[in-house]
Amino acid sequence: MAKGLPGADSSIPVTSQVEGEGLIALATNHFGAVPAFWGRYFTSTTSNTPAEYHHVLEGPPLSASGIRVLPVARQTRNVNGTTEQGATDGAANATDLLASFGASAMVSQGNVFYIFLDVEGDPTTDSPSLSAAYYTGWAQAVTATSTSATNGQVTIRPCIYATQGDGVTWAALTQAMASGADCGGAWMARYLTSGCSEFPDWNDEFVTPRSGMPQNCPILAWQFAGNCLSGSIDCSQTNPALDPNETLLKFLMLPPG
Repeated sequence: MAKGLPGADSSIPVTSQVEGEGLIALATNHFGAVPAFWGRYFTSTTSNTPAEYHHVLEGPPLSASGIRVLPVARQTRNVNGTTEQGATDGAANATDLLASFGASAMVSQGNVFYIFLDVEGDPTTDSPSLSAAYYTGWAQAVTATSTSATNGQVTIRPCIYATQGDGVTWAALTQAMASGADCGGAWMARYLTSGCSEFPDWNDEFVTPRSGMPQNCPILAWQFAGNCLSGSIDCSQTNPALDPNETLLKFLMLPPG
């Protein structure tokens, strides 16, 4: 079976030291290759926690390693909310992404970029499943805010991160898309084990929700392990059935060096 390219995400900066070694080096040693992308959180320009992407600090080492940033829109407690709540959050996410990289730097790499809505679907942690209303408002605002702020030079397309078994979320996404909402693709989470695992072969049956995926929202990546390397990163791979550059990587920013 085929394998995709490795990818990582973390809720701590990529400049962090874990077990006395830099996070990028640790991930590279674990995968046996440099991660093709690194997921980091983008909430708003006023968010300043370690979980948020810090461009001045993290951009240079990511750029030096050739790792693209996969933006994750993080407001997990809100994702079962109203259209209006989704629109408010989407505007804040898009503004944060544009402010982090700058429109001119983004235009130098392309005109369309992805951002993934973080849906945890875990009521025990006050992180609900998605509502169609919220996704509709969020998706529209992400795109409208980016095109308006850049005079049409940059369009941010909405995508989604969610667990394979969260049927409520996939039903809500299907409903939203049937009403016209956009989805560039999905980053699917289903862990093989708790903690680190060896890099697995891609498994369509294991990764795809039982209800299937909405049309025109392909599964672009699979998060197959969490809390790896002393809990510092989650591990993913791109879908080997798709061209990783044409379907995902070219829509992610390589931070300016």
